[in-house]
Amino acid sequence: MTSAALRRDAPAASSPAWPAWRVLAAFAAWLACLAWARALALPDEGRYAGVAWEMLRADSPLVPLLDGMPYFHKPPLYYWLAQLSYAVFGLHAWSARLPSLLAAWCAGAGLYAFVRRYRDPRQARLSVLALGLMPLYYGAAQFANLDMLVAALISLAVLAAADTALRRSQGRPYRAMSLAAAALAALAVLAKGLIGVALPGAIVLGWLCLRRDGAGMRALLWWPALALFAVLAVPWFWFMQVRYPDFFHYFFVYQQLQRFSQGGFNNAQPFWFYLPVLAGLCLPWSAWALAWFRRAFWREADPQGLRRLALIWMAVVVAFFSMPQSKLIGYVLPALPAAALLLGEVIAPRWAAGSRRPVRLAAAGASALCAAAIAIAAAQPRHSASAAARALRGEMQGGDVIVTLHAYPFDLGFYTRSANAPWVVDDWSDPDIARRDNWRKELKDAAGFDPAMGARNLVSEAQWRERLCAAPDGARFWVWGVPEDARRYPALAGLAPVYAQGRRAVWRLEADAALRQRLCGG
Repeated sequence: MTSAALRRDAPAASSPAWPAWRVLAAFAAWLACLAWARALALPDEGRYAGVAWEMLRADSPLVPLLDGMPYFHKPPLYYWLAQLSYAVFGLHAWSARLPSLLAAWCAGAGLYAFVRRYRDPRQARLSVLALGLMPLYYGAAQFANLDMLVAALISLAVLAAADTALRRSQGRPYRAMSLAAAALAALAVLAKGLIGVALPGAIVLGWLCLRRDGAGMRALLWWPALALFAVLAVPWFWFMQVRYPDFFHYFFVYQQLQRFSQGGFNNAQPFWFYLPVLAGLCLPWSAWALAWFRRAFWREADPQGLRRLALIWMAVVVAFFSMPQSKLIGYVLPALPAAALLLGEVIAPRWAAGSRRPVRLAAAGASALCAAAIAIAAAQPRHSASAAARALRGEMQGGDVIVTLHAYPFDLGFYTRSANAPWVVDDWSDPDIARRDNWRKELKDAAGFDPAMGARNLVSEAQWRERLCAAPDGARFWVWGVPEDARRYPALAGLAPVYAQGRRAVWRLEADAALRQRLCGG
C-alpha cells in the first residue's frame, strides 16, 4: 500500500497541530504584512486604484471613470471593493490593495477547507503553506489590480463546483454549494468578464466527464443556481448597454474577444511563455513539482479524483492563456491553487514520514524570495507620482487645475486627491492613436463614450494656450511633465519648476497680466 494511502487510512495520526482559525489567521498576517511597503506601481496599480478613486470622488458608483470619462476595459467588482476600502480606511496604497489581499486569503481559505474535507488537516495546512509562499501568489496578493481577484473567484468557483459534485455523489446535501458555485462564477464575471464563467466551466466539465458524473453536472445546472448566476452577473452589463449603446460591442467584441484572438496588442509572448513563468516564480516549490512527472505519482490512490481535478485545472488555465499573443504574468494566477493542491499531495506523505527538514528549508527560502521581491519593487517606484504629490499637496487648493503634458500618470489623481480630472495635453488628432495599445488609446476610447468630458480633458497645445489666456486672474494650474518641457512649451519658458526629481518636474502657473503678456500678446 502506498504512503499516501496509509496516511489516509489513519485519520487519528492527522490531528491538526493548529486549529483552523490559527492557520487562516497566520495566512492572513503573512499576506498582508508588507502591503504598505511601496508606492503604487505604474501603470496597472495606478490605473485601477485611480479609477476606483475617481468613481468615489465623482459619486459614480456604477460607471468606472478614467480621467473623468467612462472606462470600460474591465467590469466593476474591483472598483466597488476598492471604493469601500477607501471609504472605510482612507486613501492609501495598502487600502487599494485590500481587495487583492482579501481575494488571496479567500482562495487560500477555500483551498484549506476543501483539502481538509477530502484529505486531512495536515495536508490542508501544507497546501496553504505552499500557496502562500509562492512568490508569484504572494506578490499578486499585494498588487492592486484585477488579476488576483478574478483568480481567487475562479478558484473558489471550481472548488465549490467540485464540492457540489462530490456531495451529490456521496448522498450529502449539495444545493447550497451549487448556489455558492453559481454566485462565485457570477462574481468572477463581474471581476473580469467572460473568463469568470468560461474557465471554471471548462475545468469542471472536463473533470466531470472524466468521472462520468452526469448527476454532478445536473446538480450544477440546477435552475435556481442558473437563475442566481443571471441575477448577479447580468444587471450591470445590461445597465451599461442601456446607458451607452456601444457598450456591448466595445466590451464583449473588442475587449473580450478581439483582444484575445488578435495580435497587435502589448506584451506579445511565445506560446510556451507561462511554463518558465510558473517554474521560476513558484520557486522553490516548483522543484517539488518534479514528482508530478513520475508515473507512480498518478498510480497512487486518488480518492475523489482530486489529482485529476488539479491537473485539468492547471492545464486548462495555462492552455487558455497561452493561445493569445498578448500575455501578462498575472493571467496564470488561477492555476496556482491547483498547483498548491498537487504540491500538498507530494509534501504531505514526506512530512508524515518524518522528512520535515526539506519542507522547512523550502518554506524559509520561499519566505526570503517573497520579501526580497517586495523590497526590490519598493526600491523601484517607476515614475510614481507619490513623492511629488506628498511634497505639493499642502500647496494645492481645491479649485486648482492639474495639467499633464504628453503623458498621463495613472496614479496622479489618487495621490494628489484632486477634486477634478486633469487636462491631458497632447496631439489628440493623431491617427496613430487608434493603432497603438497604450494610455492614449485608453483615454481616446473613453472620450468616445462621453464626448463632452473628452473635449474638456483631452486638449491640444493650442487649446491649452487659449484656456490659459482666457483664465481669470488668480486661477492656478499645476503642470506635470519632464524637465525638457520648459523648452518645448512657451507657457513654461523661463519658469523654474516648483518640484523636480529625476524625470519628474512640476510647474505652478498663475493667471495674471504677466502670463498673458508673455503667452497671449497682452
